[in-house]
This record gives sequence, C-alpha cells and structure tokens, in this order.
Amino acid sequence: MTETRCFLIHLILPSFTLGLVLSGIFYLAACGITLPPITEQPTENQHLGKFVWFDLLTDDVPAAKKFYADIFAWDFDGSETGYTKILHKGAYIGGIIYSERLDEKVSESQWLSYLSVPDVDGAAEFVRQNGGKIIREVMDLDDRGRAAVVADPQGAVFVLLKTSTGDPEDIKPRFGEWLWNELLTSDAENAASFYTSLVGYTQEAKELKAERMYYIMKYDDKPRAGIIKSPWDNVPPNWLPYIRVDDPRMVTDRVPKIGGKVILAPDPEIRNGTVAVIADPTGAALAVQKWPM
Repeated sequence: MTETRCFLIHLILPSFTLGLVLSGIFYLAACGITLPPITEQPTENQHLGKFVWFDLLTDDVPAAKKFYADIFAWDFDGSETGYTKILHKGAYIGGIIYSERLDEKVSESQWLSYLSVPDVDGAAEFVRQNGGKIIREVMDLDDRGRAAVVADPQGAVFVLLKTSTGDPEDIKPRFGEWLWNELLTSDAENAASFYTSLVGYTQEAKELKAERMYYIMKYDDKPRAGIIKSPWDNVPPNWLPYIRVDDPRMVTDRVPKIGGKVILAPDPEIRNGTVAVIADPTGAALAVQKWPM
C-alpha cells in the first residue's frame, strides 16, 4: 500500500522546480519516512522571521555528500534514497532529500529554505491572497512541525514552518555553517513589501551601485534576510543561502576541481571580494561569504 501511494504521488508531480519540491519533503512524509526535528534538543523558542533550516533536494546524494564534505567538512547521517542529516562539528545543520530527476536535460537540484512563522495556516492563506501560490497545502511533518511549501508573487519557493520543538538558537555561525539568506528576485521593492506583511519584518533599505536597492529584513531589530534584484535575468527568483567561510577565493579555486561550478567569483567591486556564488555537482547553488567583511 505504501509503495503504491508513493508511486501515485510521483506520477502526478509537475516538472522542473516545483516538481522537485513536491517530490521532496512531502513525498518522504507520504512514504512513511520520518523527518527529524530541526534541533537535537528542544529549545521551545521561536525566532520569527528567521530561516531556521535548509534542505538540499537532489537526484545524486553521493555526489552532493562528497562535494560538501570536501568544501565545508560536513558529515552525514542517513539513507541516500531517503533523508540524510547534515552535520557540522557534530551539530545538525540541514538535510539532503533524494528526489528523482524528472527531466534528464535539466538540473533540478536546489536548496530549500524554511522560514519560521507563528501561524503556518494564516501565513499560507496570506500568500494565497496576495499573489503567491500554495505548492503543497499545510500539513504536519512528523517531529519537524507544521509546514507548507509556497511560492511568493515573483515565484521564489520556500517553506513556511512552525517547529514542533523550537527553532535553533541564535548563535554566531562557525566557518562552514549558515550565515545569511538572500532573495534574488525580479522586483525587490514589491518582494520586500510582501515579506514585510507576511512576517512582520521591518525594512532597512540601502542603495548600492547602479541605483540597485538592497533591503535588509529585520524582526525585533535583528537582521534576518536580504532582498535584492537578481543580476541574472534568465534565473528565476530564488532564496540563496549563504555559508560562512574564511576565504571565498580558496573555496572557488577548489570548487571546479571537485565537480562544482563557480557562478560568481570573488570580485573587489562586490562586497570587497568577500562573497562568491557556487553550484555543487548536482546544480544546487549557494553563496559563500567571509564574515565579518
């Protein structure tokens, strides 16, 4: 019965990015694979507006594991066809979900970001009524919490989450851990307004070069995310997670040697050369940042 149910779910999935998301966390839940809580020990605290978890959706788990172990010294625990926990220095920081590729010609791998909200049902309804899309309706995901996969009005996909056991505490990230999350979008001003209303953020807008605005989204005066117009017109809007590194140049020098791709190399004109964007061998993109700059 379980195998039939999982097979039918897979058959009705749409193609490309949304198909990969749908065949990810909710596919695992439907197939009886338990998704673990995002903290090893309950914290009972919520940090609203914070991106509290990141899952890599990919069709090649072994290749992804080899790449991230080399680049960030990550360790892994779990099944290569189910859910794999990502560990850094013994602490859980994310996960990897195997998802069969639906289009052999297109890389569908991506990082999926989880946004902490107080009321998933209410937040999902806000998305629905304000130009976004509900990709997967609200449901309870085992020990992880109540969640919904949604897309904002410009099409960026993310997960609304209220954790069952509390959010990870606010601590300074070590090298190799999550530092920031940034929305690259087609309309930064409207996106900033949307997330301000969705989450209750306050905005701090800064003008960059070429009259490009950067919106820092804050909750309780704590910076939680950034929003900027994407420099790539052919890339759909997406949330780009950041990893803290000691030297982005050393990372980008290493990436091509182990099967990855450098999308944006460190450039003195961009944040004094402290940031780079890379993709792993399965095509999932993320940024690396030296911090403090």
